Amino acid sequence: MDNKKIRTRFSKLVKDGDQLIKEIPRDQFGIVEFIIDENTQKYQKWISSVANLLNVIYLHDSYYVEECERLITDKTLKSALTSYIVQRMFGLLEAAHEDWKSGFANKLEFTIAAATFDDFLDHAEQYHKSNKKKESAVLGSAVLEDTIKKIASKSNISAAGQSLEELINALVKKGVFTPVKSKRVKVWASVRNHTFHAEWDKFDIRDVGELIKGLRELIEDFL
Repeated sequence: MDNKKIRTRFSKLVKDGDQLIKEIPRDQFGIVEFIIDENTQKYQKWISSVANLLNVIYLHDSYYVEECERLITDKTLKSALTSYIVQRMFGLLEAAHEDWKSGFANKLEFTIAAATFDDFLDHAEQYHKSNKKKESAVLGSAVLEDTIKKIASKSNISAAGQSLEELINALVKKGVFTPVKSKRVKVWASVRNHTFHAEWDKFDIRDVGELIKGLRELIEDFL
């Protein structure tokens, strides 16, 4: 889900949630009644949508996702959907929205990417240790391309229509990569190019090892 869609979804859920809060039944003294009225299905749909959005944006062990999970599994839901759950979920949504607007979730995106790339590299490393050049090269090459694109995105450089070499040059021009770093990255990119063209005789298992090692440096230093 891109930023525009997230922004639109947040706005709609906040607006809908605010309306739902206003519709919650109150007694003659203005005190909220805890058993939701005949609109239970509408409230449940909204809660499910909020939970889905938070799970898309935040890590599964983040406060927002854990608190969301705690609320939707509250034992009171076994008998009835309470206004307590709706109000707490609305507060959680508003706090998550503020963090997202401040850029926190954008930073988190790259944390998630780094964690995912590490998983791929672990597999690539296992293939490398087993002397499986092709398998380790394919995984490493895929991670290299995505890593460079993520670094470019983080540096406000559009990857649209640009080759990997052009992105590397753009990162040098912006001061993200040094000229020396760019030369090393381009060596790793050559392994990626040979891999994608099935030119297996153009590199050996040691070159793949350097690619994997270099990728870990890039992820640690730039993501």
